[in-house]
Amino acid sequence: MAASAGSLRPAIRLIQLGTADIWTEAEQRHVVWPSTSGKHHILIDTPDDADSIDAVVLVLDENFETRLDAARRFWRSLNSRPSGTSYGSLPQQTKLRHILNLRAHDAKRAKAAYRRIAEELLSSDPIAARDWRDHHLRHKVRAILRRADRLVAGGYRDLLLYPQSRGRKSDR
Repeated sequence: MAASAGSLRPAIRLIQLGTADIWTEAEQRHVVWPSTSGKHHILIDTPDDADSIDAVVLVLDENFETRLDAARRFWRSLNSRPSGTSYGSLPQQTKLRHILNLRAHDAKRAKAAYRRIAEELLSSDPIAARDWRDHHLRHKVRAILRRADRLVAGGYRDLLLYPQSRGRKSDR
C-alpha cells in the first residue's frame, strides 16, 4: 500500500533486504527475510514490478494482535533494534505447568501408579500407602492428569493461538 504523500520515511526497497528470498505466486509477491530476530514472511498485493514496501495492511480479525506484533517486530528488525518479548509467548509458570502435565501423562502411559507419579513429580518425601487415600497430592495428581488428557486430546492446538485461545476450549 502506498504511504501518504507527507510521509517522512522513504519506502523500504526490497533490495535493502539483501538475504531475502523473493518469489511471485497467485498474483502476490512473497518475501521471506531472515533477520537477526527471526524470519519475516511478507505478502505484497501489488503488481510484479513493485520493488518496495510503503506501508503494512493488517486484517482486523481474531488474530489482529498477533499480526500487529509481527509488524512491530519487522519494523524493529529493519531499524536494527531488538525485537523484545513476542506477543503471545507463554508465561514461564504456564510452560512449567504444561511440562508437568506431559510428564505425568507419560508416566500414566508407562503404567505408573498415581502414588508413584505424585512421589516423583510433586513430593520430595515418599508417601506411605496408608496415607495415600486421603493425601492432598492424590487429588492434585488426578487434576494434573485431567489437564494432560485435555492437552493430548487436542488442547495443545490452543497453545498456537495463545493468548486469544484463553477464553475458549479447543474443539475435540
